[in-house]
Parts: sequence; structure tokens; C-alpha cells
Amino acid sequence: MLLTLVLLSLCAQEPPAPPPQDEKKVVVTASPLNPKDLFDTPFSSDVVTAQDRERINPRTLTEVLKETPGIGLQKSGYGQSSPFIRGFTGFRTLMLIDGIRLNNSAFRDGPNQYWITVDGHIIDTLEVVRGPSSVLYGSDALGGTVLASTADIAPGFHSLSAFRWASAEDSYIAREEVSWASADGAGGRIGFTYRDLHNLSGGRDQGTFENTGYDEYDADLKLAFPLGGGWRLTGMYQRHRLDEAPRTHSTVYASQWHGTTPGTDQRRDFDQRRELFYLQAARESEDFRARFGLSWHAQGETSRRTTSSLTQEFRRFDVTTPGIIAAAGFRTGVGFITAGADFYRDSVRSSGQNTNAAGTVTYFDRGEIADDSTVDLAGLFIQDEISFGALDVALGLRFNYNKIEADKVDPTGLGGTFLESFTETYTALAGSLRFLYHVDEHWNVIAGVSQGFRAPNLDDTTAVRLVLSGQTDFPNPDVDPETSINFELGGRAKYDSTEAGAFVFYTLLDDFIVRVPAPLIGPTAFTKENADRGWAYGAEVYAKHTIADEWHIWLNGAYTFGKVDQFLNGATDEEPLGKLPPLSGSLGVRWQKKDSKLWAEAVMTSARHQGRLSPGDLTDTQRIPPGGTPGYTVYTLRGGYEFCAQARATLAIENLADKDYRVHGSGVNEPGTNVVIGMELRF
Repeated sequence: MLLTLVLLSLCAQEPPAPPPQDEKKVVVTASPLNPKDLFDTPFSSDVVTAQDRERINPRTLTEVLKETPGIGLQKSGYGQSSPFIRGFTGFRTLMLIDGIRLNNSAFRDGPNQYWITVDGHIIDTLEVVRGPSSVLYGSDALGGTVLASTADIAPGFHSLSAFRWASAEDSYIAREEVSWASADGAGGRIGFTYRDLHNLSGGRDQGTFENTGYDEYDADLKLAFPLGGGWRLTGMYQRHRLDEAPRTHSTVYASQWHGTTPGTDQRRDFDQRRELFYLQAARESEDFRARFGLSWHAQGETSRRTTSSLTQEFRRFDVTTPGIIAAAGFRTGVGFITAGADFYRDSVRSSGQNTNAAGTVTYFDRGEIADDSTVDLAGLFIQDEISFGALDVALGLRFNYNKIEADKVDPTGLGGTFLESFTETYTALAGSLRFLYHVDEHWNVIAGVSQGFRAPNLDDTTAVRLVLSGQTDFPNPDVDPETSINFELGGRAKYDSTEAGAFVFYTLLDDFIVRVPAPLIGPTAFTKENADRGWAYGAEVYAKHTIADEWHIWLNGAYTFGKVDQFLNGATDEEPLGKLPPLSGSLGVRWQKKDSKLWAEAVMTSARHQGRLSPGDLTDTQRIPPGGTPGYTVYTLRGGYEFCAQARATLAIENLADKDYRVHGSGVNEPGTNVVIGMELRF
């Protein structure tokens, strides 16, 4: 009754509403300063808009990608989510927020939780670039890059109150936001988001998963000022806190599923901290665009673990990263040239201590990565985009520089040597050559070859970490950078009512860094080394069709497979890449009349059984069942209604059949039948 009165009151007032945001049609992946229509982009890429987020109404930013072709979302826990792009995840995929790197030198190998620290409410678009994009974006962009762009500030004074409730997630999410701007574009926006997530409920046979809930807090402030001459200054501050998110699979609270092994830890929780502040000056015109920025990024992680022997392990690291970016694009007689430079310096502090059951505390000189370390990451790049009639060519080159100065690497000698510190410098050139041929106004053919580059970070070179079954990782400062060469061929079609595309790729991997046994240190010791060779291949397809302006159908699918040299049973042999997503896809149908305030859609999502397992997968029995992860098909119904310009609501019923399932490599199942209610009030 109270909600009805609020809606009637808001709709009766009819105050000025923010200008409608049309569906985004451009991406910046071809060049950061030369936007193109998605149809004309010489990459396999997608744009996920704010409208997509409102329609899907996800719990986290990463979950808005779950229906994007070629994206798999591994979840070590309810509070961790790591996208896979073309078979790679963790520090082999890259995210940028308004052009600023989220990745830093403390990111772990394999799936991690760092992308979940970005609040989806502030993001206007996510631009997904599949495949290596090291020329434009530097180290780590082997599997792909996601460019997160925050929303602009609409003219006038506006307020937003958003609420999300989900039954099987037992979660409550609230967002409050106020924005203001003058006609010349000067203004600001301030917002707060709170997430209260309780224990997750699985499908029909699993019930409630104990020890899965956590809390999360986000705050943000964005200011914009016109500077004259077409220049605009933007400043933004973001703050994220995530408290005690469990990795339930390693604890005694884990539920057995298809033969998985429950953990033995009494507790294993993670806290996440992230702050980002930046100032950027940008200018846009038809023939000249530029962006210059200063940033300060701080990320931290605390892990608390209570083992079966009641030993309490505490580990913490903090990374502060000042950064500088500068880029300019201009139209010349030989094409649109983009050139730029970027520099980031990570300063890392880490610590750790153990408290045994008797209360005796042991302090360590460092945490899981080396303490008092600095990592410099710099690059110079240039790209030229030239048109030869129906043929567009994009040619780019980047010089990469990376320097690690690490202290307290192995001061105890547990890794076989007393190594107090080391300094290492890595340099590399990465190139890209892309072609797009306009067959006619409806068809494009895309081909290209691009190099990827990932400099070793502190996790590769200095990690001392207890992993699984008593195994321990030890440092190896002698690893070399990972490189790749990606070959890609595809095409897109675009008509008034139909869009479609298909891409195939083949990636050669060189010096891929893998975990290998270290028998000279001990029978359960492991370290990192470069493998001689590896490869990955796959395909992505999508299609959309509109019927009579009311019915819209779409489908997409992706497949990836790859192998890399790994040491197993005393010999080196090619083995599958770890936690590779299986063949998967989505099929959906949407109904909405033109200018209608009501919409509805049904979505089917499927994934095949994944039985191609790496040696690490075979021993990861807490997350992956014997023989691999079962396939699944789940169904979702969604709908929404716009009461007026100031009020809208959405309703979804996810996993209609209450199926028990999990995404391959995850440590927790997906929710059972999940009723999700969303509400937005604006004035």
C-alpha cells in the first residue's frame, strides 16, 4: 500500500526526467580515441550497456556479462567472480576503468575476485574485446580486455533510489544517488551502494549453503568542469569495501556435490579494499581527440584462515599505484593516427602471522607476496587506421617496459635459497595488424593477427602460498614474460531487423608460466616456470532478429579449447589449460511493443559437461567433481514495467526448474529458483 502511494505520488508530479539514454552503438576498441560503430570494429567485441544491466539486474558487475558470447564466470565463492575470455582469466585478462588499469602486480594466477570490487551501478558501458589487445592496453591483455566506462552526468538535478531483492540469494542491495549539472556540463554525482548478502540457497536437492554470505559497501563521487576550447576536466573518486567473503569450498561448511570433497578449514574469509581517484582532461572534435590523466589506485586484501588444527593464519597485502596516461588521436593524410604513453608504479606492502591453538603468535617478514616491493609498468604505443576504399587497415605497435624490485623474497631459505631481494627488467614489442573489408553495406569480413604480452608479476616471482593438499608455492624470480600470437577470422552482417556475427581464432602461446613440482625443495613444493609452448583455439557466434517490431529473438554460443606444456609424472606433456569453460550458449526471446511501458523475455542458458581437465583441475576436488563438471540447462523469465518516467520495476524468476548446477571451476553452486525484484525511483 505504501509503495503504491509512493508510485502514484511520483507519477503525478511528473518532474523533468533525465534525457533517455539510447542503446550504445559505438565502441572504442579499434582506437581509444576513434570510436566506431560496433559493426565496423575489426575485433571480436561486444558492448554491454546500462540498459542491459537494468534488464538482467545482476548481483555483481561481472554477472552482467553472463549472457555475453564467450564469457564464462567462475566463482570460487559467493563473493568472488572471475570472467574467462577465450580460455584465460585472472591476470591474463585486463580491466580498465575509464582508461585506468584495475590490474596490478599482486593479482593471483587463475581465478580471482578483483573485478567484483567495481560497482556496476556507476558503469554505463562494458566494452568486451576478445583476444590479445596489448598494443593499446599493455601487459595482461592475453585472453581479452574489458573497458568499463562510468556514466556521464545528465543536465539538471536528479536523484535515484534503486533496490534489489533476491530470494535464493537472500540478498538486499540498495543504491542512493544524486546528480546535478548546468547546461554547459559543469556538475557532479555522488552515490552510495550497500549489499547485504546472506547464505545462498541452491537447487532442489542442495538446500542452503552455510557460510556463504557477506557484506559490501561502495561510494563514489564524480565531478566535471568545462575548460574551454573543447576541453573538459573530469575527476572521480571510488571506494569499495567487502567484508568477510568466504571461500566456502575449502571449509567444513562446503556441501558435497557430485563427489566433490569438502574442505577441512574451519574458516577462510577474504576482505577487499579498493580506492580510485583520478583527474582527466579530454578534448573531442572530428579530427582531433586527446586524453591526459593522473590517477591514484589503492587495492588491498586480507585473508583469514583457521585450519583443521585450529591454527589461525592472517595474510595481508596493500598496493598503491599512481599512474599517468597521455594519448592523442588525429586525422592525417595517411589515416587516423593514435599515439600515447602510460606509466604505473605499484608499491606493495605485505604481512602475515600465525596463531596456533595454544595462542602462540609467529610473525613473518612478509605475506604471500614479497614485502616492500615496487613494480614499474610503462608503455609507448602508436596505431594507424587507414582506409583503402572498401578495405580498412589498422596497424599498431607498442613498446612495453616492466621492472620489479622485490624485497624479502625468501629470507628464511624455505625455497631452497636465502634470497633477500632481486631486481629484474623486462622489455618487449607487441604488434597488431587488423583488416576489415566492407563487402557491401550489410556485410563485413574481419581478419587479423595480434601479439599479446604479459610481464611476470609478484605472484609469479615471489609467491609463498599454501595451495591444496598441503602443497606450497615457492618463489622463482627467473621466469620470463609470457607472449602470444593470435590469428582471427570472422564476419558480421547487419540489416534493419537482423544482426549476426561469427569469429574463429587460433592462439599460439610462448613462455606460458605454469606451476611445476620443485622436488629439490620438498615433495609437496611447487614453483613457477616457463613452458615451451601452448595453444588455444575456438569460436564465437551470435545472432539477433526482430519480428514485427514486437518480438526479438537472439542466440549466442562459444567454444574454447587449449593445451600447454606441463610437467606431469616425471615428464613434460601437453595438458589442457586450467578450468577451461565448456561449450556454452544462450537463446532468448523478448516481447515489447513499440513505445510500450511493459516488456517480458525468456532466456535459456546451456553449458555442456566439461571433462577436459588440467592436472590442477584433477587435484582440485573441492571444486571440480571426479570426471569433470556436469552440464546444465537453466531457464529464466524476466519482465519490467515503467509506471512513469520516474518509476520502473523489474521481476525475474531465474532457474525456473530449481536445478542444482555450478559453473565449471566454481567452488559454490548457482542459486536455485531465484525471484529477483528490482525497483528504481527517479526525480
